[in-house]
Amino acid sequence: MAHPLKDENTILLHLASFESFLIQLVIYLLLWLWNDYTATLLSLIVGGIAMFVLILSKLVEWVDSSRVPASYYRLMWACLMAPVIAAVLGMLLKNGLSWM
Repeated sequence: MAHPLKDENTILLHLASFESFLIQLVIYLLLWLWNDYTATLLSLIVGGIAMFVLILSKLVEWVDSSRVPASYYRLMWACLMAPVIAAVLGMLLKNGLSWM
């Protein structure tokens, strides 16, 4: 007998990853509109840390298989892509970087 909530649970996990991405994107965009110098630094730092953790996690998973759920990797991709997309949109909205 199939578990009736299993499909709903996976949908909720996907939705939670998407919601976290949207929340991060809004926060980064507001930061880009407020101060692009601070936004540049934060985007580089947080995006770099997220990229490093994602690469390290994938390498560890490749060497020794673990039981890390797929939602962790979706969340890490969201943490990596939100500052990148916000930076592109922020630079397009402000016509470049004003502090350079």
